[in-house]
Amino acid sequence: MVLRSCGWVVVVLVVVSSNATEMGPKTLLPDDALFKDQAAFCEGCYALVHEAEKLMTMWQKEKGSIEDHIDAAFLATCTTDRLRTYVLSPPKMVRLCSGIRAHYMDQLGMAVLRHYSKPTVPGVDQLFKDICVKAIPACPKGITPMSVAREESRKKAAAEKEEKEATTETTPPKTKTKKGKGKKKTKQQTSSEPKDEL
Repeated sequence: MVLRSCGWVVVVLVVVSSNATEMGPKTLLPDDALFKDQAAFCEGCYALVHEAEKLMTMWQKEKGSIEDHIDAAFLATCTTDRLRTYVLSPPKMVRLCSGIRAHYMDQLGMAVLRHYSKPTVPGVDQLFKDICVKAIPACPKGITPMSVAREESRKKAAAEKEEKEATTETTPPKTKTKKGKGKKKTKQQTSSEPKDEL
């Protein structure tokens, strides 16, 4: 009786594991609806890369292997406290960050490992391109993260405002003249003139 139940367990494990291998590799995108919005997916990847890079830069001189630092950085990145500064709400950013981390952990880890194994470490923009444009399908060419677009529009607006202020300072102010028929007399002019009495 004991042998028979063990046989069933083995059969069940074999069936479950064979079904798992038949499913094949992961689909390109996680099932969450946020990943169907390409701009949101790109923003989530941008945030994940930038926040992980901040942690990696901070931890780079500490003891431990680079692999341990990479794992710790990706685990610590997807929190609402770290993701508040981005365009989407923190709960959406956490969903995006966690989904990308869970679904693409191998690609993320390899890209970051290659990045930090170079003799001179390139900047965060290069890491973003290596991960979000090349390694995973988050930001295909032509799509910029929402945070980058927002920052560019703020800089453009500030430059236009500065330019407008500079032109108004160099140009003398124009005096406004009232248009009308004939001259209008002010109170001072009328009071100083003698009154005609008839």
